[in-house]
Amino acid sequence: MKTTEVIGGETNRKNSYVIYESKDMIEMLKSVIREHGEVIAAYLYGSAVQGNMRADSDIDIGILLMDDAVPDYLYTIRMAREIRSRCHLDREVDVRILNRRSIRFLHQVLRYGEIVFVRDERKKVEFETSVIKEYLDFKPFLMEYDRTRRRRLLA
Repeated sequence: MKTTEVIGGETNRKNSYVIYESKDMIEMLKSVIREHGEVIAAYLYGSAVQGNMRADSDIDIGILLMDDAVPDYLYTIRMAREIRSRCHLDREVDVRILNRRSIRFLHQVLRYGEIVFVRDERKKVEFETSVIKEYLDFKPFLMEYDRTRRRRLLA
């Protein structure tokens, strides 16, 4: 996984977004997340790090919470609003709790995402190791599922 600090964007002639490094923006994001003691780690993923952000793209942030953290159903909405406001972002922010996601989604975040905050390195490594191990265990089934689905769609 890359660990480049990226966030923000500027428009090029084709009206697509080119991501640029903004240490100030990352530091603001880290500052907001640091205040939430229940957060173990945070990842930036999606178009913001893949280089295909458009004018209507949001900023995707995945957060790993402590095992005993039990956020209410508005937690991610409040966190997204706080990040958007305090980081002075001009686009929507989508926060997802990684503890509750499918193995395929988690693998994509780890494979293509950027780590932007770590409170507990050991717990982050345990989480990432667990995700990779589970993904590799299920990968043959996921590939077969994808092949079958493609065949049915093309039939």
